[in-house]
Amino acid sequence: MLQLLDEKVLKRSVLDQIKGLVCVALLFALLNRANGEGYAARFEELKKQKADAQIDALLDEWRAQKPNDPEAWITSTNYYFNKRQVMISTKPPGKGDFKLTDKKTGKQAGSISFEQDKGNTKRAADLLQEATTKFPNRLDIWCGLAFIFQESGDFDSELATLKRMVAYAHDHAAELRWLKGEPLAEPADRFIAKKLHSYGLYYEEKENPEDDKRFLQIAMFGTEQFPNLPYAFNDVAQFHYVSGDKQKALEWMKKANQVDPKDTLVLMNLGNVSLKVGDSASARKYFEEIIKVDPNGEYASEAKQALAKLKKK
Repeated sequence: MLQLLDEKVLKRSVLDQIKGLVCVALLFALLNRANGEGYAARFEELKKQKADAQIDALLDEWRAQKPNDPEAWITSTNYYFNKRQVMISTKPPGKGDFKLTDKKTGKQAGSISFEQDKGNTKRAADLLQEATTKFPNRLDIWCGLAFIFQESGDFDSELATLKRMVAYAHDHAAELRWLKGEPLAEPADRFIAKKLHSYGLYYEEKENPEDDKRFLQIAMFGTEQFPNLPYAFNDVAQFHYVSGDKQKALEWMKKANQVDPKDTLVLMNLGNVSLKVGDSASARKYFEEIIKVDPNGEYASEAKQALAKLKKK
């Protein structure tokens, strides 16, 4: 009986130790979180005071003391990337610039712009490069790095970053996270395919031959990596349509339609381009399909109007 009692005491003692270790681990986790929040609060205070020298030291300390806190790298990156140089020139004001007016003549005399500081932009990019190796499951970090390269005019580095992001994502889909470490709002492949589309769209909207080629590069990459989603196929079609090759645009739109027959944007594009090439029968079929698939959707009204016009012909 005595031996049995000792075993019970021993087991209870081990359980008590385990409980104690769990409590200590939780305590450390809470302290780490609190310390991280403390750094963030102190950073905001120093920003209000415009104490740049102290901010540099605080951000360095935050990253050193909290090497597993992605917010330390993200906050540092945002701080350096958003630092701007004030430039006063005789150039006409661009988007976001202030106009300068000659007081004597009342005529436009120049502009004040807030331009990137190359040194700080490189520092921001270097920090996020490091962060992608420390926290590769954070897609917001990958996308932030791609955005910095985009804004810096470094397309090759932007595309390389997007390719690295996609390669990692394919192998670790269940681990992927977004802002503040939150789970993705939709399946990883769909989420990332839409992100690629948005990066491509930036170049498509510039409406010049060089940026159109960049748009196509991202779109083609999307078709290779996400062949079961329609977004990139539709983007390739858009490139060919803008380039004047409507037949090739139709070919790619049909590929997008094969991937997702119920995507009403693709159906709308197919209907409109079919009309452009004189194929009213196919156009009618696509417009009718939109109404069948989603009678109250985004493109239903436009499809009904197109069908009404076809009936008059």
